[in-house]
Order: sequence, then structure tokens, then C-alpha cells
Amino acid sequence: MRKQMVILASVVLTSGAIFAQAASSHSSTPSNVSGTGAGVSQEQPSVKTLIFLGNQYYGSGQYDAALVAFRRAVTAEPGSVDALYGLGQTQLKLSLFDLALSTLKKVISINPQFVPGYVALSQVYTQTYLNAANPAKAKDNLKLALSVLASGAKANPKYYAIYNQEGLIYQYQSNLNKAVQAFQQALSINDQDPIVLYNLALTRLAQGKMDAAMLLFQRAVAVAPQDAFVRTRYGALLAVKGQLDQALFQLEQATRLDPKSAMAWSYLGQVQFQLKQYATAESALGKAIQIDPVYQPEAYLYLGRSYYVQGDYTKANYNLTKAAVLDSGNAAAHYWLGMSAEKLGNQSGACAQYKAALKIEPDDTAVSQAAKRLKCP
Repeated sequence: MRKQMVILASVVLTSGAIFAQAASSHSSTPSNVSGTGAGVSQEQPSVKTLIFLGNQYYGSGQYDAALVAFRRAVTAEPGSVDALYGLGQTQLKLSLFDLALSTLKKVISINPQFVPGYVALSQVYTQTYLNAANPAKAKDNLKLALSVLASGAKANPKYYAIYNQEGLIYQYQSNLNKAVQAFQQALSINDQDPIVLYNLALTRLAQGKMDAAMLLFQRAVAVAPQDAFVRTRYGALLAVKGQLDQALFQLEQATRLDPKSAMAWSYLGQVQFQLKQYATAESALGKAIQIDPVYQPEAYLYLGRSYYVQGDYTKANYNLTKAAVLDSGNAAAHYWLGMSAEKLGNQSGACAQYKAALKIEPDDTAVSQAAKRLKCP
């Protein structure tokens, strides 16, 4: 099969963009900003307390609770940049885009030097594009996002998160050369940010420059050795490069650092399968499915293949059916489902799957041979 190693399937620019949203403000919570908001004073500790609570809720992913806390803070002190910024960031997380736009525009109008506000406002425009029913009609939002960042750069040209966000937008515009330039500009200001390194690595990967991407992933892991996400992506790339032992190490570390990462467990199981460590592969893949039973079609695929090579065609068919349903555009899932059906004596079912695979990859030799072997109509 041409699609022998597919663990890089989700290493795409969109996932990089999701990861980069936290980096764009240099923190996973709205509180880590340079400068205090206008209006936050010692005379109103209750507002400070509400902002503190909002940040705590935000950092723990309790966005509804954060929304309440920040709203109360803004009601008590409408001119508080910190409160408004936290509220806007939370509204963005909850996909309340119109409200977030209004809130973050207020932040900038109150304090035009508060550069995190420009980055957050740009993120809102970017997300309205990504979440549009017809992104092609919403592409002007990306231009607005870039315009906001340009204004932010005038306020503080050394705020490197601006250029990280620019790089993401250029990715969405399919302008990879400009994306590279933006990420490199961010790194020229701070070369120790693992998220910017990661985003640049993804861009290099999209350009087909795998060796350059590999070096960037290495740097990202060195800078943030406790970051499970970066290790997971790095491990996936090592596996694609055929460096399975190194990939195994990175992915084992990733699952240790974040045992709730379905992606890390899935990639680990896929590498273990390639190494013919079937028992441990089935355990890892099973954990990935347990954590996220809907969005891990590759875990079902490799779990099914593991059962297949060991001769348990019933279990193989069961898991491969799920893989093909969850990712109907994956030719490998249809091919191996057909193979398991053939082993179970279901020739018509096997032919149906081979036909489905050939619609996706018409030139696949292995699938063509399987279809000919059964004389599929």
C-alpha cells in the first residue's frame, strides 16, 4: 500500500494554528500581559479578585465561569483593560465572535499601547474566517486580521507574538514564503518560544522541507522538554522519516507527560505496530480510542491491522469498519477492511471496499491486485 505510514495525517497547518493561539498572547491565560489595565486600582480589590478568578477559571478551561467573573469585573470597572481583555479572550474561546470583536476593540481604544489586545483582536478575525460556513466569502477577515497586527506592530514592533500570528494568517492564505518570513521575524526577537518553532516547522513541512522541519522540532523539544504536544509531533515526523526507535522514545515521553492525549497514544501505537510490538501497540491504540473514540480513525485502523496480522480477522474487521466509517476518504482503511472481509469469506463485501479504495487512489497497485484476485465486477 502506498499509504503504509499515515501517522502524519493530522500534522497539518490547521492543528498548528490551534496550538498557536495560546502562544500568541504568550500564555494560556489572559492574565500574562505586559502592563496593567487602565483603571485597575488599589481602591477596588474586588475587581482584582474577579480578574484573578477569571484567569484561574480560564486557565483551567472553565470558560463559562471565567465569562461570569470577567463580566462582573467589567461591570464594576468598565475602563479596566485587564478585565476587558480577559472578557474578550474568553468570548473568543466560547466562539462569541461578535461580542469578542466589540470587547477587544474597546481594549485598544482605551489603551492603544496594549499590544496583546491587537493580537487577540486579530485572532478573532482569523477565527471568524475559519468558522465561516463559506470561508472563501470570509477571506477579507484575514486581511482585517493582518491590518490589526500592523497597527499592533506600530505600537510595539518588538512584540514577537504579532509575527507569530501573522505567520498563521499567511498559512491560511497559502502564502508559505511570507509565513516563513513572519515566523523567522518572531524568532529573531525570541528564539526560545517552542510554539513559534513548531509553527515554522509545520510550514517547512508544508513546503516539503522535511529536514528543516526536523531541526526545528528538535529545537522546540530542547526549549520545552516538558511539552507533550511538541514531542508528539516530533515523534510523528521521526516515524515518517523511518527513525522508529527515536520516534518511540519521543512518543513514550509524550504519553508520560500527558497521559490524556489521545493523539500521543495513537501515534505511539502506530510506531509500536511498525516495530511489530503488537501487544503494546494494541494497548496504546486502545487507550487512544478510550480517550477519544470519535476522532481517532487511525487508531482503529492500526488496531485492526494488528489483529489482522495476528490472524484475528473478526476483531480486525470490527475495528477496520470503524476506521472506514470515521474516515471514509482513507483508502488504506477501505483496503484493509476489504482484506479482513475476504479472510472472513465475505467476497462481495471485500469487493465493495476495494472499489471504495480505488475511487480514492485509482493507481494503487495493491488494491488493484486484490480486486483482480477476486474478479470484482
